[in-house]
Amino acid sequence: MSLAAAVVLVALSSASMAAEPWTAVARVASEEEAALLERVKGQSSDLSVTLEPSPGGSLTGTPVEQWRAAEQLAARHDARAVLWFVREGQDVRVLVAELDGRHLFTREARLGEVPGTLEWSAGAEALALAARSALRAVDAGAPLGVVVPPRVDDAPMVTPPASTARAVDAVPRDAAATSLASQREGAVGTWWLSVGGHAALDGYARAGHQGVSLGAGWQPGRWRLRLQLLAGLPARLRDARTEVSLGQHAASAWAGWPWAVTQRLDVEVGVGAGAVVFRRRTSVLAPDVEAAPPAMTWALLTGPELRARWRWAARLGVEAGLSAEVLLGRPELRYVIDGNFVSRGDGWALRPRLHVALVVFP
Repeated sequence: MSLAAAVVLVALSSASMAAEPWTAVARVASEEEAALLERVKGQSSDLSVTLEPSPGGSLTGTPVEQWRAAEQLAARHDARAVLWFVREGQDVRVLVAELDGRHLFTREARLGEVPGTLEWSAGAEALALAARSALRAVDAGAPLGVVVPPRVDDAPMVTPPASTARAVDAVPRDAAATSLASQREGAVGTWWLSVGGHAALDGYARAGHQGVSLGAGWQPGRWRLRLQLLAGLPARLRDARTEVSLGQHAASAWAGWPWAVTQRLDVEVGVGAGAVVFRRRTSVLAPDVEAAPPAMTWALLTGPELRARWRWAARLGVEAGLSAEVLLGRPELRYVIDGNFVSRGDGWALRPRLHVALVVFP
């Protein structure tokens, strides 16, 4: 065998060994931890590691007890590494134990106590990036973290301070930047943009009116504040005498309270107020009818709203809202015949509106 062929054979053998999959087991003790594990899987999809969830109680207790539990978990699953999470107030810590070399990697991020918010998602992404860094190091045979003494009964584990060079190197720059971004966002609140469509039964046209919507929201705390613009398609109201084009556009402000929140879905109740602008244009269909000139009128609106939001990615979601709008000052369409007013329709004082939109979290 020539030297070149031997080199190629060795290289291929090394690549095959490097690509051989190995197992890391993750303890999952809650819905939040399951969501965090999905983030880690997404960030580690390019590695040769298989992340196996292991439902059960949290790995809590002293550092020695946690290490022993991790060793037992690894033995049951024939795993090279064990991953688990620990929540402490607003912060969540991810721990990755590499058993052969007895290395322990830790990193924490501020996630807040409301899963599904932008602050939580940013912190979760930071933890996922940090966990990926640790798993990649195990895959490469150079585990990150501190070395746990072999005799854990006599020498408890010591986690180095975050200021040491080893701990700083354990987190990729992207994770650190994401963590800092989440802290800034937590200080100023969460905000988002939305674009979608709406439909309402208004009493003027049988099919109601439909259109597009644009919105912007901000959540400084528990309350959500939202500005919304609605542009409606003109409705064609036709009878034997005239055809009336009636357009509706609205601007409103809403305040909502999320009362049911899970990892991806939350339900919010709120109330809002604003103004609706009606634009009327009349076309004559009969020779003995005189059309009034085009006009624009406005009305006040207020009412409650029920809104649900499903967040399928860190920066994308979809929401649907159902509101009951009370209109004050809505226009009445009418004829003047021999000095008498004959109503053609004045719409409904209370009208339901359905709103569906794509939500973007910058």
